[in-house]
Amino acid sequence: MLTQVKSWALSPDSLQKRSDSFDCTINSSPTFSVTSRASATGSSSSTCAWISTSVSAQQPEQGLGTLRCIRKKQSKVKKAVFWGIQVAESLIWRNWILGKEIIKNLTLKNIHTKTQKLKYRLPSTKFFFTVYPQTIFLGPGMSFTLPIIFRPLEEKQYLDRLCFEMVEGEFSVELKAILPSHQLFCPPSLQLPLCAVSDTSEAWFNLCNVGDMPTFFTWDSPNPFHILPTTGLLEPGSVCQIKVVFQPLVALIYDIQASCWYGEAGEQKTVIQLQAVAKCCQLLVCINKDEPEEAELTSHKEVNFGPSPVGYTTKKCIQLINPSVVNAPFHIEVNRDLYEDDRVFTCPVARGVVSPGEQMWLSLLFRPQTVGLQSVDYLKILPPGNTSEVSLKLTGIGAGPAVSFNHDCVDFYWISLGKSATKFLTMQNAANCPAYFMFEIDNQESVFSLEPQSGLLGSMEKKLVTVTFQPTHPIIFYRRVACLIHHQEPLFLDIIGTCHSDSAKPAILRPRHLKWYRIHMARGLTLFSPDVLSIMLKEKKLVQDEDGTLMLRQEDPQKPPPIKYPDIPPFSEYFLDGTDDTAIFLPTISIEPRVVNFNRCSIFEEPNPFPLCLTNYTRGKITVVWTHQANSAFQVVPEVVDIPPLKKTTARLHFQPQYPNKVYAAELEAFAYYKVLRSYNNIEEDCTLFPSWCIRLKAMGHTYEVTREHNFPRYTLDVPKLFPAVSSKSTSYRTLLLCNSGSLMFTFNLMPNSSPDITFRPSTGFLLPGACQVFLLSTCPKGVPWKQHPLTLQFNFCPKYIKDIMMMSREEPLQLQLESGKTLYFKPTYVGGSSTSPFTIRNTTRLTLSFEWRYAYHNSKVVSVQPSKGIILPNEVMIHTWTFTPSCETKYLVRAVLWGWDARVSSGYSPSPTTHYLLRVIGEGIKGFITAKEKELDFGNVLVDSEQRKDLVLLNDGNCALPYRLFVEQTMKGPCDPEEVESDPIALKMDKMEGMLPARSQEAICLTARPTRRLQYIWTIRCSILTRDENKCGAKEVLCKVIMMGVYPTLSIVDVCATGSAGGITRQHLWKLLSLETLNNYLERDPTSWELTYKVPTRHSTNRIPSFFTPLRLDFNFGASPIGSEPSVVFLLLKNSGVVPLNWAFLFPSDQQIDLEFWAERTELDFAELHQMRVQDNQIFSITPKSGSLCPGQEQTVELTHSHVFVGTDHLPVLLKVSHGREILLNFIGVTVQVGEKYVHFTSTTHRFTPVAIGTALPSRQIYELYNGGSVPVLYDIQLDPLWEVQSKNFQHPIFQCLNPHGDIQPGKTTQVYWIFSPIEAKTYTVDVPINILGWNSAVVRFEGVGYDRFVMGDTAPFHTVTNNDQTPVDTKLVIPGQVVFLSQSQISLGNIPAHARCSRLIFLNNASEKEIVIFSWDLGSSNIIDNVILKVSPMMGVVAPGENVPFVVTMKASQNTCFYSFDLVCKIYLQRVLTQYEAELQAWEKEKNRQEVEFTITETNLEGLPEFLKSNSSCTACGRKYKTLPPIQKQPPYTPPVSWKLRSPKTRQIRLCPEAPKPCLLYLGLTARAHNLDDFESNFYTEFPCYFLHLPLKEKKSEGESMILEDKPERATLSRQAKRIVTDILTIVIRSLLEDRKFHEDVENALVEPIPYFSQFWSEESSRMPKKKSSLDRVSDNSTLCEGEEEGEDEGKDDETGDEEEESWEKGKLYESLDESISHQSIIQKRSLLPEGLNRILKEEKSWREKEAISRLPSFLSLRQSVLENMIQNIMIEASRGEVVLTTKPRVIALPPPPQPPANNLPSEQAPESIPRRRSFGNIATPLPPMQVFPKPSISEVVV
Repeated sequence: MLTQVKSWALSPDSLQKRSDSFDCTINSSPTFSVTSRASATGSSSSTCAWISTSVSAQQPEQGLGTLRCIRKKQSKVKKAVFWGIQVAESLIWRNWILGKEIIKNLTLKNIHTKTQKLKYRLPSTKFFFTVYPQTIFLGPGMSFTLPIIFRPLEEKQYLDRLCFEMVEGEFSVELKAILPSHQLFCPPSLQLPLCAVSDTSEAWFNLCNVGDMPTFFTWDSPNPFHILPTTGLLEPGSVCQIKVVFQPLVALIYDIQASCWYGEAGEQKTVIQLQAVAKCCQLLVCINKDEPEEAELTSHKEVNFGPSPVGYTTKKCIQLINPSVVNAPFHIEVNRDLYEDDRVFTCPVARGVVSPGEQMWLSLLFRPQTVGLQSVDYLKILPPGNTSEVSLKLTGIGAGPAVSFNHDCVDFYWISLGKSATKFLTMQNAANCPAYFMFEIDNQESVFSLEPQSGLLGSMEKKLVTVTFQPTHPIIFYRRVACLIHHQEPLFLDIIGTCHSDSAKPAILRPRHLKWYRIHMARGLTLFSPDVLSIMLKEKKLVQDEDGTLMLRQEDPQKPPPIKYPDIPPFSEYFLDGTDDTAIFLPTISIEPRVVNFNRCSIFEEPNPFPLCLTNYTRGKITVVWTHQANSAFQVVPEVVDIPPLKKTTARLHFQPQYPNKVYAAELEAFAYYKVLRSYNNIEEDCTLFPSWCIRLKAMGHTYEVTREHNFPRYTLDVPKLFPAVSSKSTSYRTLLLCNSGSLMFTFNLMPNSSPDITFRPSTGFLLPGACQVFLLSTCPKGVPWKQHPLTLQFNFCPKYIKDIMMMSREEPLQLQLESGKTLYFKPTYVGGSSTSPFTIRNTTRLTLSFEWRYAYHNSKVVSVQPSKGIILPNEVMIHTWTFTPSCETKYLVRAVLWGWDARVSSGYSPSPTTHYLLRVIGEGIKGFITAKEKELDFGNVLVDSEQRKDLVLLNDGNCALPYRLFVEQTMKGPCDPEEVESDPIALKMDKMEGMLPARSQEAICLTARPTRRLQYIWTIRCSILTRDENKCGAKEVLCKVIMMGVYPTLSIVDVCATGSAGGITRQHLWKLLSLETLNNYLERDPTSWELTYKVPTRHSTNRIPSFFTPLRLDFNFGASPIGSEPSVVFLLLKNSGVVPLNWAFLFPSDQQIDLEFWAERTELDFAELHQMRVQDNQIFSITPKSGSLCPGQEQTVELTHSHVFVGTDHLPVLLKVSHGREILLNFIGVTVQVGEKYVHFTSTTHRFTPVAIGTALPSRQIYELYNGGSVPVLYDIQLDPLWEVQSKNFQHPIFQCLNPHGDIQPGKTTQVYWIFSPIEAKTYTVDVPINILGWNSAVVRFEGVGYDRFVMGDTAPFHTVTNNDQTPVDTKLVIPGQVVFLSQSQISLGNIPAHARCSRLIFLNNASEKEIVIFSWDLGSSNIIDNVILKVSPMMGVVAPGENVPFVVTMKASQNTCFYSFDLVCKIYLQRVLTQYEAELQAWEKEKNRQEVEFTITETNLEGLPEFLKSNSSCTACGRKYKTLPPIQKQPPYTPPVSWKLRSPKTRQIRLCPEAPKPCLLYLGLTARAHNLDDFESNFYTEFPCYFLHLPLKEKKSEGESMILEDKPERATLSRQAKRIVTDILTIVIRSLLEDRKFHEDVENALVEPIPYFSQFWSEESSRMPKKKSSLDRVSDNSTLCEGEEEGEDEGKDDETGDEEEESWEKGKLYESLDESISHQSIIQKRSLLPEGLNRILKEEKSWREKEAISRLPSFLSLRQSVLENMIQNIMIEASRGEVVLTTKPRVIALPPPPQPPANNLPSEQAPESIPRRRSFGNIATPLPPMQVFPKPSISEVVV
């Protein structure tokens, strides 16, 4: 739609505006109040700017679409500066007219400090022109104005330029004339305030017409933005306010472009970017102030008002909190099913908004109308769009008053006539609801009066009621007074009293008589007079029961018991009192009418009396006495009248008004009694005494004149609109309250046109000023529709004073609504399990109903419901839970019936009406299983006392939900005590042990493992499906196994080396000094609980010597060195040998001390603290780095340094702490000695030898090491006396033997002392041996050895596991800083080897440098060489290029003795660059030294003090200087130089020191082995025996690269004469007995001729000929042995001569073979002559083969074969290391042609071609192919030869 908007014309006064901005004002909807501003700047080409006025944030002043006209102002011309000339960038002509000239001025200004000169050229077109060009001179600050004339000739856009020229350059000004156009401007963007979903927010912006023409516009805006107005017309210069409405439906960030189309054809457009954010509002409902709850979908929250007084309003407030950043609008929705007049819960707020971050209190009101009714209603709080809701359940109980009397009967006993008596009665209200009460009695007319007669009794209030008795006749008085209470059942008060006069004394009535009277009335005996009852009692027609009451005699015992007085409800007793011809019991007397209305009467004329009729229904004479008061206007005549039995009588009611214009009303009272009760003498039995009956008569009238206005009644009336709900054929009661708020009495009466369905009591009466009247109404509704009951009350007999009352009632139907439908479907359920489903029912009536579910008994095991029966309140929604428990796999259909009836109907009455509804329950029972996605979960390695989590995914592939319960069984494996571990709690925790797994779904259960021990944990998770029998579990099926390894962080020392002063310590000895083996053992153990007191390094101590929590302490000994020497540096290679990352730290005592203030430190220090302070302050011990982190398998080098600063022994306790692991106290020990002082370091005072089995023939030699920590060599001497003492105690058997008890130890070196431990018993031997160091101290070392019996120990002490005590690592892993050369192995362990074995190993020297050339040299040493043991390293020295590796072959030839071997080979590494430099410096130094020895220089220039011109010009050719010839040697007087000479001290001669040789980098190679004798080795290592080559040398030589010491020959034991004699005698007896034993001779003969049946298959001609050749082979073997000795000696010389020596030995062997052939030549010729030619050739070949086989067994041949194989394997390994050969390549199979077969005719017929043995050619010897053997593949770095 196009909207025409109004515009205002522009005025010249409005052209000025100081800013070029557009204001934009935004305003939210009423649910949001935010105002923001935004600005936008127009384009630079525009000549004018527009601005809109700001609009109020609440509401724009002019309204939507209002235009505000703001004149264009003269825009500031944009100017530019060109070389000091300021000029406008352009001139623009607008609104020009054809043919008319328009002039604009162009101003040039010089802003420079010097005079400027410039020229200009005319515009190129004829439309723009100016004055003729001239030179312009502008001084500083001067301006020049140049007029520009524009003359248009046609309507088009013109464009030109005016150019100016200066010395510096040229610039131009643009000249432009534009046509009128449409142009609208709006801000580029508009940010709207935050808005809630389904809510609205608003904003305004200005749309400006900056063009020259009126412009139509049309907006195109996408959802959820709406722009108003969408269309309009803008005059030039007008501004229109545009409103943008944002109404999102989705929570998003909106950035949408809106387009405004304008122009002639709407082809132009301008856009604005609309930006807004929509968020979901959040509303929290807080019912209890301390517990805010978030609003959730269909969430029910209950607001309980509790008991509330009826007729009063109770208020409760709930809190609404908005935690979001947007408004939270809401509206309240009430239950519309309720009748509006029946609504007791209300909310005064229908809708509202909660501001962001604010809260709002929402009031809820409860006004109950029915006492005792528990009301229920529902209220919903809905956000915009009804996306979610909060349902509030409102409950409350209508509480009425609880008024009671302290006595139900007031007994005045008896008083005399004419007197009065007063008694007091307490009335109490025990409820919180105030009570309006009224006693239904006229205190003016009755003999009884109660004060107060009506009033208000507050809550929990007590009130005293005064009861006065003033009789008028001497009779029995009894009246039952009803107390009517608003909103409560009426109460009844019995008032009795007896009046005596002088002439009449009736029997005294007591409360017991009332009790008997009620029972008699129920039994119908009150219709008989007391005298008749006495006669019947005498005649035994009546009898007295146990209570004393009369009853008919019962002849038949089967008859029911006599009737008791029933418990009559108060409402029934009040309404069924006989007034409306309805009574509970038979009446005794009645009066008609009960109400007499005289209407208008005159005081001047007495009205006619009104007739009354009294009827006696009894069988006795009754006397009626009227209690007339003297001042009463009403009187009944006669006052006393007797009525015969079953008769009637009449009386007259007279009305005598005394005052005009007055209302008269009264309740007259009469008492009727049996005439026999006038005197007590007539009462024979006390039980026959009856009370009197009270007759009430209401009379009223008025004396108002016809023209007189009746008094206006002032009253308040409380009238509920609805009767309480009742079921069919039930009576509903309601009370009304009428209060007289005026000062005059008024009367009331129910008009005849009132509804006849309602019983209104009392229907007439009067009300005194300030009094209140309670009306009781009853009705019996019929029909379900609501029925209206109009009631009309008339006051003061005036038709004007009418009050219409409309009451409504209906018969409430018994109706329940099944909101969930008539069919209930269960999802498929597991057989044996159960499933539940909610079912909703609603009570749509106003009755409280009882309900019960009923179904067949056989279905009770399949379905059940909770609750199965109960009470549902009016309008209440109740959710019943049905449970389906199938017992088999089938489908079920169960029919259930819901029965309902009125809950208030007593069971004693007749059955109440019921209603029922049928429900079909359908379900299916199926079977299902639960499985785990992963059958095994592995936590991996978990740190002890730490947690790790994994998810266990349970799968249910079936169609039913399965209730499950999980069980966990724990098993631990590892080194532990089973009984101790059994009591440990389960270390696996699950966040959910049981639950319900839906069908076709999975569930992830988080498993948390927390190991407590370093063991392997295995958990078996079992799953059991829960059954319906109290959640009992079914079979436990294994679901999953979970494995975890509890670990501690494990740190180990894998390598160690020393440099500096400790460089001479061997790795093995250093390993012992630092106790690394024990340290590694400690680190592998589990930490104690004390060690885990602080799991990470912590400063915890205030002492300088902190307390330690570890029981483990070790000595870290750095050895000893002289003072001033370089520090002892030890490098440790730490490795994380565990499987979890770890943090380690070396903690000095200062690292564990808490930093204290100066005043808190202790100043008194002991010696230990002072020593530690000195060590730490001087950094005698240092560690770099002190802490670090290691990943599993990662290694790190730690540098430990001991500085030799002070002489003595330094101690420092250092704690090695592994986070979450062990902590071990390391006692750092370092010794510093004086220079030249002797010092031998003993690692410990105890040394244990390797255990040796008893009975060992040749025990192995064992090693004990001594280390010289001083700077001078020392001599040691071991005292052998303790060894001899042990030997004397063990039968002269040498238990301990020291082989080298004397020797020397070089400085910084280690020597080996060899011992032999030979036990003879299985026990531990100990001996304390003094070791003397000559010139130094002595030490006593305890040597221990254990002997064991191998037959007793068995496999517990196997022989082959006992090698040596060296535990140092084999591979070189430690890298010293600056080290570029490495050995492939730092330790060679040969293990167990046989004696005489020659073993070789291949190692590599790797040069890791990329530039440095390395020179190596091996130093085998002589201190580590054992007798007859030859060590050889090849090559001994050489050069290693950068990046190259050099192979070495280390060979050891063991001696014949069993021994433990331990060698330390040193490889010295030099850098060739450093050596070359050293040699150059050394040569230069030697040259300089020789020069200085023969050359001197005279430094003085004028020794004689002569002038310069007298000096001689003689020269010295040696030094190139000119000197004077020396004078002859003679005695010269002392020369005194002149004073003028400048005396200078002679220069100190520079002494050039000899360059120091570069220190090599030492690489240590350890070699260990244990040699056994051949018998022991073959018996224990029989599988390894073929792998060793036994070398039996005959000569002992020592060549280059070898070291050998001659072994001492064993000395023969010298026997005593007695011993020799014993041996001779024993041997003589044995030999003699054998010679004389015939049986022995026969057995020997039989053994020689006995056949060998089992081994006969091995017999051959070859074996039979072996004895013949034995002597020949023995000779050949002997000769070959000699040849081998020669060859071996040559082989030990040079390697290149090996081949010649082998050939020479081979020729010698052939020589001996030819000699053997010549011996038996004749016999062979003879045999050949007897055989065929082919057979001779075969025999000859066999003979040749046997000879060659015998040669291959010779030692010389074995040595040759060993050398060939060794060289071949070495070459293969070297080529493999260089990459020339790949050993892992799969071998290729090459098929060779079959070998040629010999002719068949050359073979004998008995022998097949296959029987010919295969031959191979080996030089000139043909040998058969040996069987193939498979050897294990050797490693690259080690080859066992």
